[in-house]
Amino acid sequence: MIIVITFVPKGKGETISKELLNKRYAVSISIKEVKTYKIENENIKEYEEEMLIIRTRKELFDRIKDYLSEKNFYNIPEILEIKVSDYNNEFYNILERETSIKKIRNV
Repeated sequence: MIIVITFVPKGKGETISKELLNKRYAVSISIKEVKTYKIENENIKEYEEEMLIIRTRKELFDRIKDYLSEKNFYNIPEILEIKVSDYNNEFYNILERETSIKKIRNV
């Protein structure tokens, strides 16, 4: 499963990624700087943000969503779940091993 988050203020992605990895909520996370345009109060606003692409297990989605919601970057964070129907078995085995319930930490 992949989670995409585009609500991370520029400069915060590395910290969030390391915290999620230390907790073993994900096996890998990519960070991409993006320029986002949003409609707010009938106006178009521009934001410099970081997009996180998180590779994790479906069972950890709620934990990740709760963790990210606690960060309070925006009133309504954009957290998208993308279901993967096909994957590389070797990568999947690493994902399962590294994010197993036995390895999850309350860091």
